Amino acid sequence: MELMWPSGVTGVLLLAVVLTLLATRVVARRRTAAHTVRPDREAEERARAAARDEERPWRTQLVDALNQPALLFDDAGRLHAANASALELMAIRTAERGASILETTASTAIVEIAARVRADREPMTVDVERAGRELRVSVSLIGDEALIVLADRTRERQIEDLRRDFVVNASHELKTPVTAIQTLGDAIAVTLPTDPVRAASLLKRLNDESERLARLVGELLDLRRLEVAGPLERVPVNLSEVVRLVVADLLSRAEGNGIEIDVDVPDNAPIAGVHADLEAVVKNLVSNAVKYNRVGGRVSVGLRTEGGARILTVADSGIGIRQQDLPRIFERFYRVDTARSRETGGTGLGLSIVRHAVERHSGTVQVESALGEGTTFRVTLPIGADG
Repeated sequence: MELMWPSGVTGVLLLAVVLTLLATRVVARRRTAAHTVRPDREAEERARAAARDEERPWRTQLVDALNQPALLFDDAGRLHAANASALELMAIRTAERGASILETTASTAIVEIAARVRADREPMTVDVERAGRELRVSVSLIGDEALIVLADRTRERQIEDLRRDFVVNASHELKTPVTAIQTLGDAIAVTLPTDPVRAASLLKRLNDESERLARLVGELLDLRRLEVAGPLERVPVNLSEVVRLVVADLLSRAEGNGIEIDVDVPDNAPIAGVHADLEAVVKNLVSNAVKYNRVGGRVSVGLRTEGGARILTVADSGIGIRQQDLPRIFERFYRVDTARSRETGGTGLGLSIVRHAVERHSGTVQVESALGEGTTFRVTLPIGADG
């Protein structure tokens, strides 16, 4: 049977209606197909999200269990978890969930490291500086999340700097007397046959330099011994007797410069400690009081008991110390007056030895000084071994 299509305007209108109906059915089918696919995709996404949520409590517990400061960021770079150590180190009051890496760490360097780890899929460890601290930052991926583990290396770096400076300073200090000894030895060898008088003078200088070298090496060894941590082998020490012996040993040097030493100590002042350490404290303080004094000056050494401690005071009427130098006088090789210290045979280690010896005995050392008026050191040492 042959289908007859109307002609004219009626036929055109009828064709348009048929095409519209067909187009509507196609769109409806597509929408139906889309609706059948979209629930599947949404279900998959919900399943993945649920799986992540099931894993995240375990990961959060992992972050909390770490001893080192740790931060966990999700795949969008938003904070998911942070342990208490990280909050303290980064000075964060609370772990604001959802904060970005930059907002959490305030470090563009850490942001860049995390981005590189995500791009390369390889863990990285680098050192960065943040707010005056040296941080070692380790970033690794746990699934789609970034774990950032931090370590504060500020103290470690300071110690490294101190050791480096110590090696440089010690090498310089050792080089000076060694070079002088070599030079004087050569001069004596040349002068002795022709000028015995001058050779004797050179020989005295040689002896002075060798004593200076021996003193420097001895103080370096003392300082090393004091810096080694460990229990003290305390014995009863009469601190008054230590003071009297030290003053007697330095009396001739003081009298040579017209310096008077006043001693005010009790007959007996026992203390539990290491005799060599306590002697080093008294000797260095009294020696400096004589060394950096004026001709005709005065040194006062006192010892009293206050509570459960002995208070040793060494005061002089010498040249004094500038206020800006006071915080550094206990540093190794630090000299307030470099020329005078070298001239009098100083090594720059005496006050550092004092500080370490006092701290080993659980004591404290304080200093007050005015330029041109003098200096007073006050050492507080607990009497008993429990101090």
